[in-house]
Amino acid sequence: MKENSLEVTKYIQIARKNYKEGNIYQANEIYKKLINQKIHTYELLISYGLFNKEINNLKIAKNLFILSIKKYPSKINSYILLAEILRKENNVNDALRTLHAAKKVEKLNSEIDYNLSIAYKTIKLFKEAIFSIDSAIKQKPDNQIYKILKADILIDCFQYEKAKELLLHLKLEKDSLFYFQREILISKILINQKKYKLAEEVLLEQRKLFSNQKNLYLCLSDLYFKNKELEKGVSILKEGLKIFPKFIPLKFNLGIMYRNLGLIELSIQTHIEILLDDQFNSNSFYELSTMYDFSNHNELLETLLNIEIGNLSQKEKIYFGYSKANIYHQNKEYKKSSYFLKIANEEKLMIQASDIKRKLSTGEYYKNLKIGKNLKIAEANSNRYLFIVGMPRCGSTLLESILSLNSEVKDLGEVTFLEESLQKTNDLLEVRNLYAEKVKLINSGKKIFTDKNLFNFLYCPVIYNLFPNARIIHCIRNPLDNILSIYRTNFLNQSFSSSLNDIAELYLYQMKLMHEYKSKFGSMIYSYDHDQVVQNPEETIKDLINWLDWEWSDKYVSPQKSKRSVFTASSAQVRKKINSHSSGYWKNYEDLLKPISNLFPSYS
Repeated sequence: MKENSLEVTKYIQIARKNYKEGNIYQANEIYKKLINQKIHTYELLISYGLFNKEINNLKIAKNLFILSIKKYPSKINSYILLAEILRKENNVNDALRTLHAAKKVEKLNSEIDYNLSIAYKTIKLFKEAIFSIDSAIKQKPDNQIYKILKADILIDCFQYEKAKELLLHLKLEKDSLFYFQREILISKILINQKKYKLAEEVLLEQRKLFSNQKNLYLCLSDLYFKNKELEKGVSILKEGLKIFPKFIPLKFNLGIMYRNLGLIELSIQTHIEILLDDQFNSNSFYELSTMYDFSNHNELLETLLNIEIGNLSQKEKIYFGYSKANIYHQNKEYKKSSYFLKIANEEKLMIQASDIKRKLSTGEYYKNLKIGKNLKIAEANSNRYLFIVGMPRCGSTLLESILSLNSEVKDLGEVTFLEESLQKTNDLLEVRNLYAEKVKLINSGKKIFTDKNLFNFLYCPVIYNLFPNARIIHCIRNPLDNILSIYRTNFLNQSFSSSLNDIAELYLYQMKLMHEYKSKFGSMIYSYDHDQVVQNPEETIKDLINWLDWEWSDKYVSPQKSKRSVFTASSAQVRKKINSHSSGYWKNYEDLLKPISNLFPSYS
């Protein structure tokens, strides 16, 4: 068939009709036939590209949009669609390059600026994101979606009141999707402010109006996850899945909630269901690799091990890299595990540079901060706080499980209450009140609270002066085991964890800092040695309980019996009996650890 535009349009319409009716194969065959005849009209390239984008054949869609740009360089839509795919693949820098190329073709185009803003927001370049969205709004001041995006960026910048003011000034019909998006963002503000009940009211009101919106159930499940109401989260996800049984993000959240509730078998089953529908789902492969050996699903294991890392997007390289490393670790193929760990961590550092300098400068700032003696206030009748500090993967989750067996204890988990309070004001007395208010929002009725934000070791002088009734428990572990375990874990918000050198440097820094604080603050700080606990649990745990002035009970040596929800990377391991299986594991990775092992001569 010759490239007759009317004929081509007719076949495109037939293909679209087939796709709309669910005949994906027939639609694809029509498109393929046209493409195989070297028919490359702009309409065909865009239509076939969109078709492949919608059925998640992103590689084909990307190639079609690239071809469209080459053949029709003045058509802006091709650039925007290509950038969307690149962003979805986590290739945000390539997405930005594509959009800047479009901007050279058409300098003033609000849609280019809008998409630039989304890309900048994705990589947390908020100043650039605001500049781009302001440019889009200037060109089209009545466009509500642009203003909604700006509010979302302001929320990311912690400018909650400014975002709320912008949202409330939008004139929207109550049954419109713009109204729904606005209310979702208002709930996001409330969640970030720890106003969980108000956020729940907003979202449940939206359920009455927009029960057909998938995102509503995701937002509710995220709220219940953050508020640690996992049973409610499971219930709302099941409700959503009845309406959208194939919507993978809902299933994925359900698998995560099952895991954190300690329902490991249900979590495994849920992630396997996801992979049966989406055989290359990197998120579920990663989750499974941390708690399952695929012994009853050899076909899924073969799929995972045969995936070529080099052909993947950055995000997929990271998740499949960690997944393969975990499987090879389980199979005791440590060289292969090391190989994929390096790939995953190097890709992570390309997306986000290490944050070690910020952590070190924070530690030095508070170490040298002059705190007036008048702040030393008696707290005999107030809540008692137990601050668990140290490095990630130091055994702190096991420790918190042990402490939570005391019926008077409420485990706060890895909250950022102290850091948030310090960022909000320079008045240290106000910091103390802000922290107490945040704890009060938990509304548990308990008097003892464990705060397991490990990086609170940076703020020990503040804790000592503001909370004299508090205690600090410093978790330590064999440094090489600890460093290896951090490097093997896919931490999302701790970018130093992808550099062995930076992990080692921070490990040494916190040990030096805590040694200084132990000499200054004396009996307020307890050294909890994870290796001693797993080797000799009863004696070492008894010593800890005595230090806390608690009555001893044999229950403290059986933390696996705790029914509490766990929200850390150790949520599967902590369900097992205390054991020393991971002690000395670093020896299997001696080659990987060579660059830093000389820093710990007494261990290596």
